Amino acid sequence: MTMCYRELKRPEMIAEAYEKAVKKEPGNEELLSHLFMAYVRCGNYTKQQQTAMALYKVAPKNPYYFWAVMSIVMQAHMSDSKLSCTMYLPLAERMIAKMVKENKLEGEAELKLYIMVLEKSGKRQQALDFVNGLLEASFLGTPGSRWNFYLTKKAELLLRMERYSESNAIYRQLLLDDPDQWQYYQDYFTSMFALVDINWTPDETTQSVSCDYTVELALVFIEQGIAREEAKSSKKLRGPYLACLELLQLLLKRNHSAASRLASPLEQIKQYFTIFGDKNCCFSDISNYLYMLESETDKFLADILTSLGLNGENTEDMLAKEPKIMQRHVCYLAVSRRLGKHCLSHQEKLRLAEELIHRHREGLTLGTDLLTTDLQYSDNYCLLAVHLLYDAWCESGDQLLLWTICALLESALKSSPSNFHIKLLLTKIYSYLGIYGPSVGIKLELRHIQFDTLGYMCFHPALKVGHYSAWKSVLTEALLFFSTNFKDTSEYIISAYKYGSFTKVYEFVQFRQRLNDSLQFALLNVEKNICDLILETSNHQSAEKVLTSMDIDPIIDECKWEDLRDNRDLDVMLTWDPPHSCLTHEQRHLSFTEQKQWLRLRNLTVRALTAAMLLPALPLSHESTTSQAVNGGGTNMCDALLSLHDQLKQHVEELETEHTCERRYSLQGPFCTLIYPFVTGRHGALLLQFLRVVQCCFFLQDDTGKLETSDLQMLTLEIDESMKLVIGRVSEGIIVEGNGQQQFSASTLTQAVLAVETLSHGCLLLGVCDKLLQPLRPVTGRKKSKKKEETVQQATQLLSEFSSLLVRMETFAQELLNAVSADAISMEMQQLNLKTTPSSDMIEDVWKKAQFSYSLSYKQIRDVIETKRKYLASLKPQSSKQPH
Repeated sequence: MTMCYRELKRPEMIAEAYEKAVKKEPGNEELLSHLFMAYVRCGNYTKQQQTAMALYKVAPKNPYYFWAVMSIVMQAHMSDSKLSCTMYLPLAERMIAKMVKENKLEGEAELKLYIMVLEKSGKRQQALDFVNGLLEASFLGTPGSRWNFYLTKKAELLLRMERYSESNAIYRQLLLDDPDQWQYYQDYFTSMFALVDINWTPDETTQSVSCDYTVELALVFIEQGIAREEAKSSKKLRGPYLACLELLQLLLKRNHSAASRLASPLEQIKQYFTIFGDKNCCFSDISNYLYMLESETDKFLADILTSLGLNGENTEDMLAKEPKIMQRHVCYLAVSRRLGKHCLSHQEKLRLAEELIHRHREGLTLGTDLLTTDLQYSDNYCLLAVHLLYDAWCESGDQLLLWTICALLESALKSSPSNFHIKLLLTKIYSYLGIYGPSVGIKLELRHIQFDTLGYMCFHPALKVGHYSAWKSVLTEALLFFSTNFKDTSEYIISAYKYGSFTKVYEFVQFRQRLNDSLQFALLNVEKNICDLILETSNHQSAEKVLTSMDIDPIIDECKWEDLRDNRDLDVMLTWDPPHSCLTHEQRHLSFTEQKQWLRLRNLTVRALTAAMLLPALPLSHESTTSQAVNGGGTNMCDALLSLHDQLKQHVEELETEHTCERRYSLQGPFCTLIYPFVTGRHGALLLQFLRVVQCCFFLQDDTGKLETSDLQMLTLEIDESMKLVIGRVSEGIIVEGNGQQQFSASTLTQAVLAVETLSHGCLLLGVCDKLLQPLRPVTGRKKSKKKEETVQQATQLLSEFSSLLVRMETFAQELLNAVSADAISMEMQQLNLKTTPSSDMIEDVWKKAQFSYSLSYKQIRDVIETKRKYLASLKPQSSKQPH
């Protein structure tokens, strides 16, 4: 039974079942244990605490007692800081202190929980005393990580308490034991410079503390670490060498004279490259220190190139004969790009790209024995060439370069099918060309948390090009992950309680909250609603069913805007660009803001459509309070629709003011939203006009003695003008002239997608109008007295205006259908002037994939338009039933 409740996502039912069972057998340890876990699934920390204490009374075991303590800690986590510090944390502290006093602590997890409680309470001195006492005694003599945990925790506490000398001494010892731990170096330098700043010197009480309290002592310590590595004949560690570079950087920032005692940046970086240049991590290790080379960059690059021996006169001498030499050369090229040496002329970029393509192809011979799951040694040659060609495209706008990039990446992917960097780049470039990568074989195969971090690589491109079936599929799959998040993390939290990993309980709860607050999650929910409204509504009855199943309250905005978090991984793609060309913090924030603006636009759209759909259920008098008012308030759906219309109008106006040109981020950056094509295509204006038509019909049918159709007539004229603008953008054609050649225009395809969406929303709103005007049709159909003749004429005029609007809507749908006809994509490669380089076969293959994607886009767009024409046809017979 509990398994069924779990699959139904009803954890509260599990708790209720065990509550009833415990009432019958209050002393049953197993039932109480299951009840506790049921409350864990519900996140009811108060009930958890009570149940855990009941368990402890039945069976006095430490795990049950500390379940109660951890439940109190989680109550502190969920409550405000004042209540946390005055009630929950002191209670948890007293409960553990009682066990400490009675010497009943049994496990390592219990010790760590006590430290966590003391740290959260801000009692660092008490935590340090505990670490120096019971924790040290418990871990004394234990090997490896357990002893390191004791030392690291002690050093962290001392550093936070500003007892820098003792902290530095411990980090010094930790580095002697583990000289490759980077976090230790950072804290070591922090404590050392803190001692330097306060001019600390040892006195009688601190002479026994072996710490480095001057820059000179730190220099000796770091140099000794390097000397130990130099004495090794086997594998050297990177930590000491990077620590020396870090120390030099810190000293230069402080303008400290001791910097002259260290080797120059040129010598240190050259030394690092000599030792670790054949490692994939070499570039990322030294990239943050390259700026220190300043005027010596040319000498540095020349010395490295000379050491590689790949600057011979003939072609054979230029090629690497071993994978390690190739990796060194790739690192050299990456460093050159980071230092700005790829800021070349257009022709120079193309020549260098051609050279790198040749190196990539020749380098494949060194990887013939690799598995298909291994990356080819020469893959980064291809990626560097692609970056150069992309730079050339950004400067020239020559679309041929994008087709060439796709051909290169497709070729490289055949040799290295597991290289996700190639797949991500292909997905990005294909999107620029209006092609949906996954539909042409570029499978990203996202799993679990990747739907949150990398989902943006799939969701946006599918909508942008009108691949509705793929869009719906990926939305459904991603939402399935988010919907099972609570259930899955609950199981992880239960396991953490069972095995006493109390610190993991806190981490899992934070992880769950991070997913719940994800911007992607909020965006996916509203996009799925819009997707269903577009694809699942062939008539007004089906539209009503779809909206009913969504269970949306148009009055209450359920999106927690202030809590939204950007969980996208925007660093997943390789980049070797100079710092000024990389994705900046400001650009990340700008993208996040843009995503929230798009989410708000979609949120308001769905809520406005829902409010409109609920209007026909209201009493005829719009002044009366509807029985369907939400939450018992006096606001009816008419007022909600008016409010949402005004909010949407204001938001669209703000977007029109802010988004005056299309934004473009760096190659490794995120996609832009569809805000710019939305506002420039006048789709927002047309949607607002349709909403006003609904409001107008609602008010006009209120009292047939006061009918005024002038507003509806004016709206019909405005809608007609907006439709012409929308059709004009869609009819621009997918082939445009640019840079003296014909190029594919992905923006026209996007305009078609947005036009279809606007058509879909318009059909739904006209269906609402049709239902609102139903009461007027009997009035026009029966015999009239002279007294009511004027009213009947006005009703007839109103229905006539609505019929005209419906006919105009059908014309709009037909014009859209004509604009996206199949003939628009029946073109040959020569029409785009595609050259047959670097491989005619690969260009041919890429073009076939492009044609398939374009054909699929237009087929699915046409299918949706045909469905909406049927929607309109289902309204027409009813709206045309007027007396002759």
